[in-house]
Formats: sequence, structure tokens, C-alpha cells
Amino acid sequence: MKNPLKDDSVLSGVLLSLGSEVLTALLLAVALMIANCSVEDHIRWFAVCFVPPLLFLRRNAKQKSTPVATKTIIIVLFVSFVAYMYLLFALKAIEL
Repeated sequence: MKNPLKDDSVLSGVLLSLGSEVLTALLLAVALMIANCSVEDHIRWFAVCFVPPLLFLRRNAKQKSTPVATKTIIIVLFVSFVAYMYLLFALKAIEL
């Protein structure tokens, strides 16, 4: 069976970026629940969710054999970061 994460496709880029973001967010949420802290008070900590996609982006860019997946990771990372910033401004976690 073929590994979809090693292909040069849009699906692999979306799986790598969104999958790693969601997994990191779930791990952080579980850790906050175990520590008996509210997620709403620590919403800024979820910025760490952008680190794994950046590492995948670096790996794919250095390989130079997966340009479609690399471009997809860039687009998904940008869109999710803009959505995260909108959430921070909407919840007044940061202000200008």
C-alpha cells in the first residue's frame, strides 16, 4: 500500500499540515485539562500548533522533490494562521 504522506500531492500537504496542527492542539488541550486549567485562559498557548507544520515545510522544501505538497503546506499554514489571529482578536486575547 502506498504511503499518502510521501506523495507529491495536495492531499499529502493538507494531511501533514492540518493533521499536525490538530494533533498538537489536542495534546495541548488534554495537558491543560489534566493540569485543571481552562483552555480559554490559555488560548495564546495554541500558537505552538504552528511549529510542526513549519518543520514539515522545512523538510519538504529541502527535499525539493515535493513542490506541490510544499506549496499546499504553505497555503494551509497561512490560512490557519490568519484564522487563529482572527480568533485571538475576536476573543480579545490580544489587542492593538
